[in-house]
Amino acid sequence: MKSKILLGIGIFLCFFSIVGYFVSFHNLLLGSSLTLTFWIGLWLLIPKRFFELTWNIRKGKGYWVSFSLYLLFHVFLYGFFYYIILGDIIYSPVYTIYVGASVTPPLVYFPYWILNSPAVGIIIAGYEMGIFPFTTFIGILLALLLGANIEKILELKNVLSSFKRSTVLVAIPTLGVVSGTSCCLSLPSLVLYFIGLDLGVISSILPILASPIYFAFIWYGLPISSVLILLFNLRDLNKVLIKFTSRNCQFKQ
Repeated sequence: MKSKILLGIGIFLCFFSIVGYFVSFHNLLLGSSLTLTFWIGLWLLIPKRFFELTWNIRKGKGYWVSFSLYLLFHVFLYGFFYYIILGDIIYSPVYTIYVGASVTPPLVYFPYWILNSPAVGIIIAGYEMGIFPFTTFIGILLALLLGANIEKILELKNVLSSFKRSTVLVAIPTLGVVSGTSCCLSLPSLVLYFIGLDLGVISSILPILASPIYFAFIWYGLPISSVLILLFNLRDLNKVLIKFTSRNCQFKQ
């Protein structure tokens, strides 16, 4: 019953945000509130099963270390490198934090607006990093999935050791985690994108590098792909652990 109520609230908030876009009349404060309402609603739409897999589990050091480090990288350092690639460097000893937002844009820019506004900017000695709604949202999901995957891999290792089985089997789900996170580490792709913009030769040879479609794929598509890969990997890990646990119970009987 509780999950249905949260689902209803999530749908209402997302619908309210989209409808509000058309009646906000380019009001900055209202527009920023609408985007935040959208992301809160979207969070409430995440199935309960996801949190049962990633949060309502036993959490050891492996979980918290991987969760914390990845969240730190994705939310802060990712935006930091992004601004360096853009060349957005202030040559002055400035240390400040600010919030940037935009009024509701024309409909064609609606997806970009709702994904990136409002944003928190941090300037450290002339180097700037940006914290955006999309990167924060997807970063939390990936950190949860990564922590849960690491925890289950360690649990599988202990189970295999108790059965005196080779722990080499742990390498298979570990490769799944590596492949999942590597999809999101698209900084090399971002570098290629901006090189493609700056160098006409590369743009003429590989015009896709300088296209907004390529940028959308590496900035938005790859992180979403990472979520799916890590989710499927976690599901398979749980299946393997259930099988080993059930066999252990049968042997005891």
